Amino acid sequence: MLDTPLTRADLTTFFALEPKPASSHPPDPRRLARVLKALGISLRGGTTRWPVIWRALGLAEEQDPRHHKALTEPLLTARAVADLVGVADPSIVYRWEKGAVPKGAGPFPCAIDLSGGRKARGAKRWRKAEVRAWHMGEPQPRCAKPAPVFGAIRPGP
Repeated sequence: MLDTPLTRADLTTFFALEPKPASSHPPDPRRLARVLKALGISLRGGTTRWPVIWRALGLAEEQDPRHHKALTEPLLTARAVADLVGVADPSIVYRWEKGAVPKGAGPFPCAIDLSGGRKARGAKRWRKAEVRAWHMGEPQPRCAKPAPVFGAIRPGP
């Protein structure tokens, strides 16, 4: 599964870049190109692999195999998060993200910014496993993060 190359179609699905279901338009390839550029992902032969995606999203390339399913599930848009937790208005998800969560709820999972720092509201995505855990009041799943990189070793005098 992790050795299978991810195509542009796979990445479009993972990053939730498909057009709305009611739309008859095909996915815009420029949207995927913008996301890949913002995350610093280069395709080789039109494909990439999961460890490259994880590294671009701030995770370690090596992950516990028990977390692979959660890490490879398609990301959720605010609309999909609202549907998952049963609220009608997806704008509430952005308020939760800023800390205005319902009384008694823990902190809302951090969004994954696909805009490369442009702060585009529609470019935020969430991991399904994290949202589900938050909604059920369970501990957040823990994924391996890369080891911190300290300053370069400087040569002596």
